Amino acid sequence: MTRTAQAAAREMPQLQELDNDKGTLAARVYEQIRDEITRGILEPGQKLTLEFLRERYGLGMTPLREALYRLSVSMLVTVEDRRGFRVAPISPENLAEVITLRSEIEILLLRSAFQHADLSWEGRIVAAFHHLQRTAEFKPRQAPYTAEWEAAHREFHTALLSAARLPMLQEFHRSLWDHAARYRNLAHAVGHGNDVFEGHKQLMEAAIARDAESACALLSRHISLATADIMERLFPAKTERK
Repeated sequence: MTRTAQAAAREMPQLQELDNDKGTLAARVYEQIRDEITRGILEPGQKLTLEFLRERYGLGMTPLREALYRLSVSMLVTVEDRRGFRVAPISPENLAEVITLRSEIEILLLRSAFQHADLSWEGRIVAAFHHLQRTAEFKPRQAPYTAEWEAAHREFHTALLSAARLPMLQEFHRSLWDHAARYRNLAHAVGHGNDVFEGHKQLMEAAIARDAESACALLSRHISLATADIMERLFPAKTERK
């Protein structure tokens, strides 16, 4: 584990088994493990033994198993026959698949959002952009991004799609976002890359102008530029061969 990951891990509070509802416990530890995977604290390929997780989160075996199996469904964790669980590996092929799906689905959701847009949708986007911008100002983006910036970034993109009326796609998009966030945070642990923050302002302005075509084109470009930057830092050999 890198020093930055170790430092981040020390910041993560242990969960306490104070709740008798095992479903609630499983949901809480699921969110905790998912967050540590997407932030790169739990690293690709890292073995997730129940003993390690029990000590880390202070929980019993049942909620931990439930959380791990749920994470395996979303493919952030792999199940090894008779060998337990591991954080899913990364690869340029997987990154390409994640981003292709994310881009296509996010644009479908954005079009649906424009079809059902109202003033409250605009307000959510403006508020989320302000939060994202202020978070970037007060907590400069370093490697990895801070948890506050990551949450604000997710909040902005969620607000942008919030008027969409495609709940099944929105659920799938949440899973794809987790995978994309993991690659982004792992890339920033390697070193600071290109600044694509301006793209969020342009997306906000297109949304307020109710210009769906420009917004979709900007979103596609925003995702493409960010992905190229991630690919270059995480898989430089693959990038050089192109």
